[in-house]
Amino acid sequence: MFTLWFMGRPAAGKSTLASRVEDRLVERGLDTENLDGDEIRKHLHPDLGFSREDRRTNNRRTAYIAKLLNRNGIPAIVGMITPFRDSQEQARDIIEDEGEFVLIHVKCSVEAAEERDPKGLYEEATKGNIEKFTGINHPFQEPLNPDIVVDTETQSIEDGVEHVLGELTEQGIMDEDIGSEYNFSITSKEEREVTERLRSLGYLDK
Repeated sequence: MFTLWFMGRPAAGKSTLASRVEDRLVERGLDTENLDGDEIRKHLHPDLGFSREDRRTNNRRTAYIAKLLNRNGIPAIVGMITPFRDSQEQARDIIEDEGEFVLIHVKCSVEAAEERDPKGLYEEATKGNIEKFTGINHPFQEPLNPDIVVDTETQSIEDGVEHVLGELTEQGIMDEDIGSEYNFSITSKEEREVTERLRSLGYLDK
């Protein structure tokens, strides 16, 4: 089992790329869980801010959820900025207890990200209206040894999707016909077990 961890600057294209890859995996018969960074923060970790330590906590908690999913035979897709190298490696350490961890750097310059930013957050951060905005007034550390790199300045989203799928096959993480060769469905009992684990950790309501 595996977790695809898409990381990169805000507006680099992480969520879009992750969602398109998820669609392709579902087409192949893989029931995946997409742990989108914004949704995870909003619904599971609303107590966290954007300090360095809070970001680390957010990444660590999300990695643990991905680990539980992998343990129960469910591929996980994560789209999260993950700006610090120690958090990138911590996610790998946590998840590799149960499955393959694939760090995918969705690469994009600050200038290109600012130009395509749909919410205008880069402009607001540059004006000083947003504190601790990654890449402007808060650090962003590119990974030293990502498993896959997608440069969204030179590759279209569709080209990026094909590149990711090709690399997963090349690296032996996923077979070409994985959807027909393996059955990744889980039983009702297994679903209850993972739900109870998430509830005991405070990620779901009692």
